[in-house]
Amino acid sequence: MVAKRIRVAAWAMLIAQAIIIVSGGIVRLTGSGLGCTDWPKCTPDSLVTTPEMGIHGLIEFGNRTLAVALAMLGVVIFFMLWKHRKQRPDLFWLNLGLLAIVPFQAVLGGITVWTKLNPWIVAGHFVPSAIAVGVAAYFVRRTYDTGVRTAAKAPSPLPALGWVILGLTAIIVIFGVLTTGAGPHSGSTMSTRNGLDNVWITRSHAFPVWLLVIATVTSLVLAVKKHNVMVRPLVVLLVIEALQGVIGYVQYFTGVPIVLVAFHMIGISATIAASVGVLDSAYPRSTHASTDHAVPVIR
Repeated sequence: MVAKRIRVAAWAMLIAQAIIIVSGGIVRLTGSGLGCTDWPKCTPDSLVTTPEMGIHGLIEFGNRTLAVALAMLGVVIFFMLWKHRKQRPDLFWLNLGLLAIVPFQAVLGGITVWTKLNPWIVAGHFVPSAIAVGVAAYFVRRTYDTGVRTAAKAPSPLPALGWVILGLTAIIVIFGVLTTGAGPHSGSTMSTRNGLDNVWITRSHAFPVWLLVIATVTSLVLAVKKHNVMVRPLVVLLVIEALQGVIGYVQYFTGVPIVLVAFHMIGISATIAASVGVLDSAYPRSTHASTDHAVPVIR
């Protein structure tokens, strides 16, 4: 298993990825999407926000600053893992992938500004962040084992259901960003909506959510019967789904208040991470150095 400092750093990366999602949501919810009117500078004449840009400039520039901090964290972890890259190439490449997403997201963020928050570009801007949360969750889980997959796996059909759960989560994310693009929080008075019917797209978003709940409950019942290690990750996911469902329905029937939308965004990060945890638990890995013939322990 890896040194505690690397595990802590991996958790920091996962939390930071979730914070970036919430930060981006706050930018949109407060109408600060064009708080910085240009990119990569905040204005054509200033790299940072100016007093004239007010609170919206501070919020948007704050989001950009968090992205820089996320990149710096990735660089720190890169150097932490450099000498262990041959021992644990899985950790090294996972972090490198997360680090590579940052400049890609930065450019995509710049395009959203240049297009005056085109709702389709904004939707596309969210997807890499959702993927990064999933990869970061997988990264965290790998720090608790030696990285070597054992021959055993969860009894059928639990692995297949794990893939179904992750697939449904991905679909929910896509429908979620489409629902957001049709909703009232555009990020700026200058931006447009995607033109989709708000009621129709919201109901379409809810359908895979219910399928996810059904798949989770089915998997949990089977895991309990088979005394499988997937029970705990499935319980965690089910609790998150229940909380997300309550928040989602309350926000829909109360006019999509900003606070509830922000909590819903925290919930989607938790849902993605928990779904990854469920699928990964179906394919256990060695947790003891004595059974690891290929990868030594990082200390």
